[in-house]
Amino acid sequence: MRKITANYIFPVSSAPLKNGIIVLDEQNRITDIIDTKNNFKEIANLEFYGGVIVPAFVDAFTLISYATFSQADFKDCLEGDFNKNLQSKLSGLDPDLKSVQRSINHLEAFGTKATLDAFPNEESAAQKERSKVHFTQEQELKYRIPGQQEQMDSSIALINSSILSKLPTLPKQSQDICIGTGSLGTHQKLSVFDEMKLIQNHFPELSVWEMITWGTLQPAQKLHIDDDFGSLEIGKQPGLNLISGIDFESNKLKADAELKVLI
Repeated sequence: MRKITANYIFPVSSAPLKNGIIVLDEQNRITDIIDTKNNFKEIANLEFYGGVIVPAFVDAFTLISYATFSQADFKDCLEGDFNKNLQSKLSGLDPDLKSVQRSINHLEAFGTKATLDAFPNEESAAQKERSKVHFTQEQELKYRIPGQQEQMDSSIALINSSILSKLPTLPKQSQDICIGTGSLGTHQKLSVFDEMKLIQNHFPELSVWEMITWGTLQPAQKLHIDDDFGSLEIGKQPGLNLISGIDFESNKLKADAELKVLI
C-alpha cells in the first residue's frame, strides 16, 4: 500500500486538491483519495512530491509502425478529408517494424499509459502486449480539426503541434479536443507533455487544467477506456505523472515546466 501526495493532485474529473493524498494498492490501483482540506499532517510512509500529480496521459493518435510517415505527410493530410488522406498516405508506406520498440519506449518514458494505435500492424502485437502501455483500437473513430469541421459522435477533435497552424484562435467548443502525437517521423518525441507546452505557447490564454483534460480524461472517454484511465478515481489504475513548473496565479505552464513519471 502506497500513500502519495504533492502540492496539488488534479483528479481531472474534479477540481485540484491542495495536499490531497492518493492511496494505491500493490497493483497501483487507487483505493482512496483523501481531501486533507489543506490541513496537511505527516503520515507514516507518506511520499511527498513538489508539483502537481495528474493521471498518466492518454495519447489519442499514434502511428507506432510508421516512422517513415513524416510531418510533411501529416500536413498534407490536413488539406481536405484528413481520414481519407491519412489512409491513402499510409497505404503507400511499408511498416517500419524496427522502430516499433523505440515508439513504445517514448510513450513509456514520457508518461503515456494508454493510446490508440491508429493503423496497427499485426507484427507489432507482441511488442505492444509486453509494454507498459495499454493499446486500444476504435474501428469507427474519425479525426477532425478542432473548430473547423462539424462535430460527430464518433470523432476526435485532434490537436498537436502540426495542427496549430490551422487554428488561429482557440475553438469555443473544447469538450472533445484530444491531444495526439503521431509517429517518430512527425515528432522527435512521442510526448503529450511536449505537445501541451507547444499548445500553451500558441494559446497563452489557455488554462493548464483544461490542457491536462485534453491529454487525459477526454481521450480516455473517446476511446472508451475511461473505466481505468484518464482520471484519478477510486478503482482506477491510471498511472501517475508529476508536473512541476505550473504558475498557480495564472494557471499556466511555465517555460521550464518538467514532467516526472511516478507510476
